[in-house]
Formats: sequence, structure tokens, C-alpha cells
Amino acid sequence: MFDLTKLYAGHKTQADNPLCAGCSILEKEKPCHSVMDYDALEQCSTLFLSDCIKYRAGGVVSFSKPEMDLIRECYTGKFVTAASVKCPSVGEADMTPNNMNLCRVHLDATIDKIKPTLIFACGNLALKMLLKKSGITNKRGRAFMYATSAGHGCTVVPIYHPYAVIKEPRHLTLFKTDIQNGYEKYILGKKSENSFSYQTLMNMEDVVKLISELRMMQGQVFGVDIETTGLNFLTDDIMTLAISSRDNTWVIPLNHKDSPFKDDPRIFEQVKLFMEDPNLGKVLHNSKFDLKFFLNKGIHTRNVWDTKVMHHIIDENMPKSLMDLVKYYFSSELEKL
Repeated sequence: MFDLTKLYAGHKTQADNPLCAGCSILEKEKPCHSVMDYDALEQCSTLFLSDCIKYRAGGVVSFSKPEMDLIRECYTGKFVTAASVKCPSVGEADMTPNNMNLCRVHLDATIDKIKPTLIFACGNLALKMLLKKSGITNKRGRAFMYATSAGHGCTVVPIYHPYAVIKEPRHLTLFKTDIQNGYEKYILGKKSENSFSYQTLMNMEDVVKLISELRMMQGQVFGVDIETTGLNFLTDDIMTLAISSRDNTWVIPLNHKDSPFKDDPRIFEQVKLFMEDPNLGKVLHNSKFDLKFFLNKGIHTRNVWDTKVMHHIIDENMPKSLMDLVKYYFSSELEKL
């Protein structure tokens, strides 16, 4: 077996930075330590932050060549790169809380030198180093505010690490989307005004009138969503029902604590008229969940379209949670992800 200790024995490292004193990474045999990879960098509006530096013949880099090629393919603006951890070949398991705190001093210095407006935190280690949060899969594409100890503030958008995209190509669409959304919103400043509003129906007359009007709109398609008291359709109940047309949204409290309809069986008779009308399309996400609750109320929904199923047909490799699809198709309308 090849002995890395012999390879690096006697290799002069850069481990004399007093700010690194006490870091257990310095005890590991590596070709170099404590490389301040930002020294030669200039101010730039966009920073791609990797997990750790990578040692290559002739120097160190933040990303490998294939990873850099992928970033350049997806990002059209000017950017610089740096590493969140300043030693090579460091994984999350190596970064104890003490090691992270020591390395965050260098990370803040990196950001203060570059003064970016937008940081793409690539992968879970970069996310943890910057925001002290974990879970890149759930947090990718969202925006977080970050400020260094010196006071420079910027926006952080976690994304998949380019290596993860190269290794698993199904992440490519989300990778490109997250980068494009971040660039347009935080660098180009593109924003859209959100004029969303809804009407809450609190008396039976309004509900009857609405359902009657909707049933006259034969051939139209409506968005439908429910909120429930739990996940078990046998023991839990529907709290609210939302119906959306192209221009309006109505919310009907059914078993909500403030609902005036809790003891009025007529409310589900009205819901039944709408949901069972075969000439009205109903668009739901993951409809099998909602339909079980309706079925438990004796409502046999007809003419159902499911966005989760439809998107699987479009691209079976993409995640299909409702938030993933909202960020993919309507990101410009979201002020907070």
C-alpha cells in the first residue's frame, strides 16, 4: 500500500500561521497547510466558495478543472473562487467545532478581501462553515444573509458542489437554476412585484355563491390545496381548502379552530359539488394525499391533474417537491425562498 506519510515527509508546509494554533488538521500529513488562497484575489461581486483547497502540481486551487468548467458553463458573469477550509483534502468529519471556529477567521478574511455581493456556498461543508447550518439538499437555492466580524454583509445561496453534479448528473438542472436565480436576483437586481391576495369565505352564503359561479365556468382549470390536522386521513381532518383560478384565490376554513362551518354539514356538500364536477379541472400536487382526505368525506374527486406526476413525465431525474418546483418555475416571484 502506498504510504502518504513518506510522500509528504520533509515537505515544507505553510502551517506557521498563529491563527491556526490548536487546529487538529495541522497534525495530519498533508502537502500543505493554512494556505491563504485569497491573497492574490481582487474585489468581485460573486464568490464561489468550495469545501476545501485542492493540492495540484504547481499550486493549490479551489475547484478542479472539470468543476471549474461546469461553473463557467452555468455562470455568465465575472466571479472568483476560494475555499472555506484552507487545508487540502479536508472533510466534514475532520472539522471539529474548534477547527471550524479557527478556520472561520480565515473565511471572514477571505470575504472581507473580496467583498462579494453574492456567495454561492458549494456543498455542505461550505454551508456549515459560513452559516453554521447543515442540509444542503433542503437549503440549496434559498437565500441567507451573512456578515463578517468586520461588518461586510452579503447574500449566501447554498448550491450543490460541482463535484456532486458531475458525479450525479440529475442535479444539473437544479444546479443551473440556483445559479441563474441567484445571479439575476442579487447581481442583476431583477425582481417582480408580487400582487398575490386571497379572500377568506366566512359565511355559507358566500360559499354557495362561489361554488355556483365556479361550476358555471365549464372547461376551466383550478388549483386546489388543503391543509390538514395531520397526515393520517383516517384520524385527521381537513382544516382549510384553497381554490385558485388564474386571477383569484379563495380560502374556505372547514375544520379550522376559527371556522364557522365546523358543525355545518352543508359545507362539505358544497365542496362535493365542486370536486366531483367532471367539467372542472383540479390541479393538485401529490394528489394521492389530498384525495384520500376527500374520499374519507365521501367526495370522489374527478378530472384531477397532478403537478408531481406531470413533472416526473417532463424530467424524471429532478426532485419534485412543491418547493423545488416553485423555485424552478416561479423563482423570480419569490422574495424569500
